[in-house]
Amino acid sequence: MRRRSFLRSTIPLCVGLAGCSGSLSDSPMLSVVVFNHSESPYTIEVTLSRPARDGSRSDARVFSGQIDVEPDGQTARDDVAEKRRYLVEYSVFEDNSSLTDQDHVHYYPGDEDESGTLAFDIDPSGTMTRR
Repeated sequence: MRRRSFLRSTIPLCVGLAGCSGSLSDSPMLSVVVFNHSESPYTIEVTLSRPARDGSRSDARVFSGQIDVEPDGQTARDDVAEKRRYLVEYSVFEDNSSLTDQDHVHYYPGDEDESGTLAFDIDPSGTMTRR
């Protein structure tokens, strides 16, 4: 008899919490956008890795891909990774052939621009900088 009373009292609680558990585990996602301020098309090879405790690159690669940006255009890659701390390495190629820039930045949650994305600009010389 006590078991039935217990079950009747806990079932509504479990049902009420069932919808909440999904929203607690959902992490906001990070998007990357590149703005091209030049007259040439560019391809950017981007890798996001979880840094090791000493700040160096670890083998925990989270995203690796290319972003193509037309002249005087912009391209976004939505939801590439959860918003966590990353080492972002990139190489910039003009016309998908000539390397014009290669560097890295560190991303920390909250570092996004006002639209919630990790944004970069390519200047006319082919150098990419973080917004």
